Amino acid sequence: MDTRLFFLGQKREPGTEAGVSLDERLALLRAHGDFALAFSVACQPGLSYFGDRDGILAYRMVGRTAFVLADPLAPRERWGELVDAFVAHCGDVTFWQISRAMAELLVARGFTVNALGVESVIDMSGYSFAGTKRRSFRTAVNRAERAGQRVVEARLDDIDPVRVEAISRAWRETRTTARHELGFLVRPVVLEDEPGVRKFFVLDDHDQPIAFAFFDPIYRDGRVLGYLSATRRWLPEADPLSAYLMVRRAIERFSEEGALEFHLGIMPFHKIEDREFTHDWLTRRAFRFVYTNGLTNRWIYPSRSLARHKESYGGKRRPTYCAMNRHPSLPRLLKLLRACRIV
Repeated sequence: MDTRLFFLGQKREPGTEAGVSLDERLALLRAHGDFALAFSVACQPGLSYFGDRDGILAYRMVGRTAFVLADPLAPRERWGELVDAFVAHCGDVTFWQISRAMAELLVARGFTVNALGVESVIDMSGYSFAGTKRRSFRTAVNRAERAGQRVVEARLDDIDPVRVEAISRAWRETRTTARHELGFLVRPVVLEDEPGVRKFFVLDDHDQPIAFAFFDPIYRDGRVLGYLSATRRWLPEADPLSAYLMVRRAIERFSEEGALEFHLGIMPFHKIEDREFTHDWLTRRAFRFVYTNGLTNRWIYPSRSLARHKESYGGKRRPTYCAMNRHPSLPRLLKLLRACRIV
């Protein structure tokens, strides 16, 4: 085992744990963060870390099970040693929203690997808002202009923070998971400035914010590759097409700056086939049930409506996976609900 690897426990203040500072995690992000959840791996509050300044895994413990978030922030050649050291330390390990390359590495180490869903990625270099499939973008712009609304990119310090918090709280109260912020696979909203995160707001005709959208940076070799649409919220009385309005303005701005990819994030349990790897049948059945069952979509997580919305953008599908090294899988699937703060 690489003697530089060490275990970083849960009880910490963000950015102050021994060995890997926030600045060092941001350096790893800029060097190796070319996947959708890279910023979340580096900066999500409440995560723990395993590794060193040359590479890290981000995870959350639920009971005795470790839930690792996405791929490592590390050179590809270090992935194997990070995984081996972490499994040797924790024993019961699961990985969530990982790439095909990570899935291949894990299945070779005896993990079962299941399709988790697909991520939607837009190539901004050739993206057009013309055509019937993009009508919502054009309608959003027309409605906003008639109402005297506009989109601005701003620092939180330049926008009334009390008003922004009120938007966030009012939006969350309309969701099935209204009691608290989700976490882990969904990065909790942070109502303050964050390094590299772009924050857009819809202002009404009195220059008051009525909606906001935050976009996490994605890097390749030290340069911005693109952005993930991480958070979009609006007042219940605001036009629901405000989300399309903010996304359009963001894509236009990022494209002008030379960014290539716009990530809409995961569509959980959507288009899963499980034909590539040794998979767990119970996990597959559970994912299919959650996706197809009307009650789970209404009261737990709206998987189908989320997939329909993200498919409307016309992005390219990119499969993503989960993996486990201990069974039965059911207790770990139930723990995932706790890791994500769904229950």
